[in-house]
Amino acid sequence: MKNAHKLSIVIPVYNRQDSLDLLLLCLSNSIVAGNFKNEIEVIVIDDHSPIAITVLDYPFSIILTRNSENKGAPRSREIGFTLSNGHFVHFHDSDDSFSDYWLNEIMNELQLHPKLDVLMTGRIDIDAQNKTVKSQKYFHKQVQHPENIKSRLIYRNCMGPLGGVIFSREILLKITFKSFLSCQDWQMYIDTIEHAKLLRSRPDIHFIFDKTGDDRISHNPRKKLLGHSQLAKITYQYSPFKKYIRLFYLYTCKEHIYNKGGSILNFYKKNRFKIIGIFLLVSLYWRLT
Repeated sequence: MKNAHKLSIVIPVYNRQDSLDLLLLCLSNSIVAGNFKNEIEVIVIDDHSPIAITVLDYPFSIILTRNSENKGAPRSREIGFTLSNGHFVHFHDSDDSFSDYWLNEIMNELQLHPKLDVLMTGRIDIDAQNKTVKSQKYFHKQVQHPENIKSRLIYRNCMGPLGGVIFSREILLKITFKSFLSCQDWQMYIDTIEHAKLLRSRPDIHFIFDKTGDDRISHNPRKKLLGHSQLAKITYQYSPFKKYIRLFYLYTCKEHIYNKGGSILNFYKKNRFKIIGIFLLVSLYWRLT
């Protein structure tokens, strides 16, 4: 029976047993401290890791399933969503974590606003040198105007990583999980905001975003570029710049282009002035609208 749990936390995992163990321990401590064991379920999707993922016994509902082949994070999230029962759903990467107060504040927010479609929180970025508190300032400013947020999403991911977002089940049932090589969260936001009516912003609630992992998509030039190319096939229909939107994305990915090299770099160098011109024009447009 759906909606038996208030919040489902879906965690795709591939080859990250140690970080998953730490994440589940963190969740367990928060669930016990807040007495939320009857309001939380956790669904772990092992995306066919070479050594099968295991989970310990925890004082809350936990489901572990293993894909018969490596399907990627978007498909694993969809599988987790299908198995979930919560009225609200949160997707979390296995190498990220939560602040000590994250769960308690989230549950309070969901209790106060049971009809919300999307809840946005802040995060703490961790890299090799620093811990930096971040928030989605544009989303926070425009939280009463979903149409403005959708317009901005065509050009910028103004909602950040998936770890900072809670969705209602109702809103997720209206979208399709697309298997992009990157920009997966960005694409999901565009689809969900189109249907969303009630948004909430709580930049004072933080999840922990670990930027140091070598297998982050943001560290993979090929996946980053191909993901933006896939995204452009969707966003161009919403932009007055149409297919030139891909040149705008190319400029925003210039660091990855130089890291990737090859034919994409040759194209970028050959069309550099056109690409920069499109970038400046588009940037001016979305800042004025």
